[in-house]
Amino acid sequence: MSLIQNISSLSKVKPEYQILLNQLKTRVKTYFATDLIAYYLLGSVGRGNDKPGVSDMDIQIILKRKVSDEDEAWINKVKSEIEPKYSALERLDIGLIDVKELDEPDIDKLKFILTTDSVLICGEDITNSFKSFVPSLELAKILNNQYRNTLDEVINYLPEPDEEDQNHPEYIKDHVRWIAKNALRLSLGIIMVDQAYYTRSMEEMADKFAEKYPIYQSQIQLALLQYHQPTNDLNQALAFLNELSKTIYQLADEKLIKLEKRREIDG
Repeated sequence: MSLIQNISSLSKVKPEYQILLNQLKTRVKTYFATDLIAYYLLGSVGRGNDKPGVSDMDIQIILKRKVSDEDEAWINKVKSEIEPKYSALERLDIGLIDVKELDEPDIDKLKFILTTDSVLICGEDITNSFKSFVPSLELAKILNNQYRNTLDEVINYLPEPDEEDQNHPEYIKDHVRWIAKNALRLSLGIIMVDQAYYTRSMEEMADKFAEKYPIYQSQIQLALLQYHQPTNDLNQALAFLNELSKTIYQLADEKLIKLEKRREIDG
C-alpha cells in the first residue's frame, strides 16, 4: 500500500500569491519573533490547482507558546487588510497552534495535512517526526472526525444564524460550500474503507464515488455542484443538506462506524 506523498511546493504557487506569502512572512516573523516555530501554507494553493472564487488560502502557524487573545486580534487585523486585495481567494484562513497541542489525538487531521499537503514558508519543519499515512479506515476516520455532528449543527444553524451572520448576506452560501466540501471528502473516506485510493481532486472524488456507488450518483454530483456554485437560498440549502444526511452520510455511518465496531467484535 503506497504512502500518500506531499506534492506541494512553493514553485507551484501563483506569482501573486507568492508575493502575499512573502509579505505575510515578514509580518509573522516580526510579530511572533522567537515564539515562532514554523509558518506553513496548506492545501490547493501550494499544489497550484486553486480555483478563483472557490479556493481558500490556508495558513498554519506553529508557536512555542499558547495562543493569546492578542494573537487572535492580530490575525483578524491581518486578514481584514489582506483579503480585500485578493478577490480571487474565497478567504484567507490563518490558524495558530501551540506546538504542544500537536501531541493530542484530535490533532491527527492537521498533522496529516502538514505531512502530505503543505509548503514550509519559514521556520523549522516539524513534520519529520510525524507518522506516514496510507489510505485506510483509520485515515478515513481521522479526516472525517465528527462528520455527522458537523452536518447536523449546520442544518440547525442555518434557519437561526447568530447576529454576525444575520448581517452577512452570503452566510448560507458559505456554509453550503463548507458542507459540500466535507461531503466530497467523506465520499473519499468511504472509498478508502475498501480500497487503497486517495486523491486531492474534488472532481476525482465525485467520479470515483459515483463509479463505486452509482445509486448515489445524483447526490455526489450535486455536492460537487454546490461546492463550485453553492446556493444562497435557505430552502434549497436545507433540502440539499437533508438529502446528504439520508444518503451519503447514512452510508458513511455504515462504513466508518458500524464496520469498525464489527471488526472490533470479530477482532
